[in-house]
Amino acid sequence: MKTSAVAVTGMLLIAMLPLSGGATSSSTPVNEPDAAANEVINISVEETWAMLQNESDGRELVVDVRTFAEWFNERIDTPHSYDSPILYPLHFIEIPLFRQLFHLAFQGKEVILYCRSANRSYIAGTMLVDEDFQGTLYNMAGGIVAWKAAGLPVVRGLGFGA
Repeated sequence: MKTSAVAVTGMLLIAMLPLSGGATSSSTPVNEPDAAANEVINISVEETWAMLQNESDGRELVVDVRTFAEWFNERIDTPHSYDSPILYPLHFIEIPLFRQLFHLAFQGKEVILYCRSANRSYIAGTMLVDEDFQGTLYNMAGGIVAWKAAGLPVVRGLGFGA
């Protein structure tokens, strides 16, 4: 159990490294009201795909709140390598220290949360909004189940040639 926790924590830290670079993101979404920062916005999988394809409105970050095993087994594929889903499990967000780290890492960003069916991602989003997350939180309605039902691409394992 300890080894699993250490491995997941290490993967999480590695996954977050690109965020500390010079990447920029639009701090205010193009078509969203200012109040959007105070709520979780439900979007369809088609809207998610369209947002990820559109580079002109800034960069959205995709965060998978499922477990490492679920993430490794199958996750959404994105149009670009730089917007691959970042693993940040709900059970981490439930811990105050990791929730604060989420705030620091994703502050001012547009974040798309997803899980299997949109339940855990909505819970995660609500927890973050309740603590005044400074950014825009989207919840991908239907999760990866709806993503696959819409025929959108998925990645398995390490993501090489899936």
